Amino acid sequence: MPTSNGIAKLWKSVVNVSDLDEGERFWAALTGLSPTGRHGGDNGDQYSSLEDVAGGDDAPWLLLQLVSRDRASWLGGTHLDCRVDDVAVAVRRTEEIGGLTIKAPAFYPSDESLYLEWAIMQDPFGNQFCFVRWPLEPREVAAEIPAQQS
Repeated sequence: MPTSNGIAKLWKSVVNVSDLDEGERFWAALTGLSPTGRHGGDNGDQYSSLEDVAGGDDAPWLLLQLVSRDRASWLGGTHLDCRVDDVAVAVRRTEEIGGLTIKAPAFYPSDESLYLEWAIMQDPFGNQFCFVRWPLEPREVAAEIPAQQS
């Protein structure tokens, strides 16, 4: 597959889960993608695809991979950055569907040198991902600094 700037084209992200039903429920609610089928393994339940069914060939999609709950090496093998307009709202809504906050919303690299706003989250299986608000508009940065200092 030819690419313009690299050796390979980013195709999909794979998220390890110990329960495909729970993984489909959580990741569909988080991303708006729809479960479109399962395949692999002896009974066809090793993988689940979640896709933007109206998005065409270049639309984002996610592959959930079933792994044993007792397999120590599977946690933390995936990382996704998800862009959002409001990090705090995204954190709250994710907690409502079973996600955990690992790092509360904050500015990066610091409150004094704002580049982006982000939070680190975790799905029900221990996989971490980030919410990112970027770029910050200069007027947004000016408005955020007093709010952070109060």
